[in-house]
Amino acid sequence: MSLLLDRKGRRGSGNLPVAAFLLLPFVVAPLEQQWEEPHQTRVMRNSMEIGSAPAVVWDQIHEVAAIRRMEIPSQWIYRLGFPRPVAATLDREGVGGKRHATFEGGVSFYEVVTHWEPSVKLAFSIQADPEFIPHTAFDEHIIVGGRFYDVLDGTYEIEEMGPGRCRLHLSSTHRLSTRFNAYAGWWSEWVMDQIQGSILEVIRKRCESGPGPA
Repeated sequence: MSLLLDRKGRRGSGNLPVAAFLLLPFVVAPLEQQWEEPHQTRVMRNSMEIGSAPAVVWDQIHEVAAIRRMEIPSQWIYRLGFPRPVAATLDREGVGGKRHATFEGGVSFYEVVTHWEPSVKLAFSIQADPEFIPHTAFDEHIIVGGRFYDVLDGTYEIEEMGPGRCRLHLSSTHRLSTRFNAYAGWWSEWVMDQIQGSILEVIRKRCESGPGPA
């Protein structure tokens, strides 16, 4: 998965053995190029209760102001070298608007809004940055948007639970195309559970304490 690498293809040496184990299905997949890989899509879901009104939550999700490292909860994926989320900008409101989600190391994703319902639901398609090409031997096999793995879309849904209280749901759809989809699926769910969970935690803290940093 390309999120392990920065633009210069560097990797954290201390965590490389653990990361290599987690990436095993994507590294081994090229050995089976003579067979057609089975395609499978999985939806990863996370939810978090937030002590704020839906309108407040909406203001924090359709665009995400710059995130400081101290705002992000400690997770194993970040210790393994996955870049932390940085920000998400939006060029215009409504369906068709373009979001630009950035992570550390210059990793970017381009998102197009497919559902826009203020204070209720935001959905968007996802495409990996075509400019992001890690210079390593594993580029073709573990890059997001590549032959073996991709993130297709994301959705935020705000469920009102009472005055000044709601539950925020975050889901994303992933494509797996390996001969090890069962293990690759477990790996993807583990990784995305931590990524999505940390994003929801940032949003919760900002909603309950005021606007995030500019």
